[in-house]
Amino acid sequence: MAANLETNVYGSIQGRYNMQAPKSQRKEIFGLTFPLGSRKAGGFFSKSSGINMIKDAVEQLLLTERGERLMLPNYGCNLRRYLFQPLDQTTFSSIKREIQTSFRNYIVGATIQKIGVFPTGDSGPAGGNSLRVILTLKLDTADLEVFDVGVTIS
Repeated sequence: MAANLETNVYGSIQGRYNMQAPKSQRKEIFGLTFPLGSRKAGGFFSKSSGINMIKDAVEQLLLTERGERLMLPNYGCNLRRYLFQPLDQTTFSSIKREIQTSFRNYIVGATIQKIGVFPTGDSGPAGGNSLRVILTLKLDTADLEVFDVGVTIS
């Protein structure tokens, strides 16, 4: 009987019937729900998958400045540096390049279809400008679902 069982990353035992699942179910990727420490859905370290996981990961990536994460100094997008820049074609190209590079390095399971950057006209916490970044993404699974993720940089 031990020959038919395997141990997964978390130490639990799975039978061979789990490995015979359809291809779309075997490639499902799980991650932690963002933000950590939220008691609302499943405890502090609850997991998510699919669109919810991608949305959480993209929001976290866009709102993090490079150098903020100690063990991943290149993680994040330096989008706050564009707050007081004129929103012209050069600035938009720089923002797009910044997002695409970080997205390619740190997000798994989705591809960028469209990037939108809009000035909101609201003053941020420091009294400055703020930008609204909206990404249209497509899941890499067989579903090929398209969805939007938006964050406000202030």
